[in-house]
Amino acid sequence: MKLALRLAASVLLLGLLLAYLVDLREAAAIIRKFSPAWLAAAFAVVTIDRVLMAYKWALLLRAQGCPMPLWHAVPMYCTSMVWGLALPTTVGADAIRAVMATRRGLGAPEVLTSIVIERMVGFVMALALGLVCLTILRSLGVLDAAFDKTFLLGAAMLLGAVGLLAASLDARLTAALARRLPRIARESMVMRKLEQFAAAYRSLGGSRRVIGVFALLTAAEQLFSVTFSWTLAKGMDVPVNLLLLLGVLPLSTLISRLPISFDGLGVFEFVFVGLLMLAGVQPAASFAIALSGRIIQLLAFLPWWFVYAVQSGARRATPRAVLAGDQRGLSGR
Repeated sequence: MKLALRLAASVLLLGLLLAYLVDLREAAAIIRKFSPAWLAAAFAVVTIDRVLMAYKWALLLRAQGCPMPLWHAVPMYCTSMVWGLALPTTVGADAIRAVMATRRGLGAPEVLTSIVIERMVGFVMALALGLVCLTILRSLGVLDAAFDKTFLLGAAMLLGAVGLLAASLDARLTAALARRLPRIARESMVMRKLEQFAAAYRSLGGSRRVIGVFALLTAAEQLFSVTFSWTLAKGMDVPVNLLLLLGVLPLSTLISRLPISFDGLGVFEFVFVGLLMLAGVQPAASFAIALSGRIIQLLAFLPWWFVYAVQSGARRATPRAVLAGDQRGLSGR
């Protein structure tokens, strides 16, 4: 039911965008002008971005004593994202990646911890970058004083997120909360599993140097995403400067992560086109950047899916096989 609602939201938002703002034929004409050289550059940038994402994840795993070679981490990361889009359930790419990694022999608590830390630190960094985006757009005159309250709200959310992250890493606080649970809950199997996860989580959280490096790499990754969109604009001869994209793209990505639509489809395009339109960029050109970006990202994932299939000896593996734990297809041995 939730999936159907999100799909409906994506269709509705895209429908409104195409009905009132974007001329689809004009957008298609802009995409057809894509320079082959810039297209190759776009593939290179998005590939570097995915390698960086996989390297960050491997960094968190290594800090917990679970080394993951980069030539295994990258195919696994990209393959999970492809399957995450294909699954007709609420199971996301992170869940698939966790199953794939544990089937490869890594400990479940460590894998889950790495993904949770990855998402929490990523969310905090995205909020921080969102404030930078608002500042840039305000200085460029794209947004007016009415959005100053949004900045204050974002700052409050950032402080709250940082506080929640710090509290979750406090062993005494989490132990005190656990003691307040009923005895039957404290002694349950589920609670024992949670305690294993909590121990791994606090252990990784205590590696401040690793978390610091991870946060810096997350910021660098955002810059690669902006560079990717700028490369797309250059390839289609759309006049958008890099500073404007630095203000628009991370903010659009952050808003698209709200659980409104399917994989942010429709939400991202709506915000991205709307903000660039305020800056004087034609809606068809902005939509061409967003649409070509989605297509190129998906095409860039597919070779890594093939590499993973070869590595695992399961060229015909499916998401159902992953979730069912098909040892022949996903053991990675």
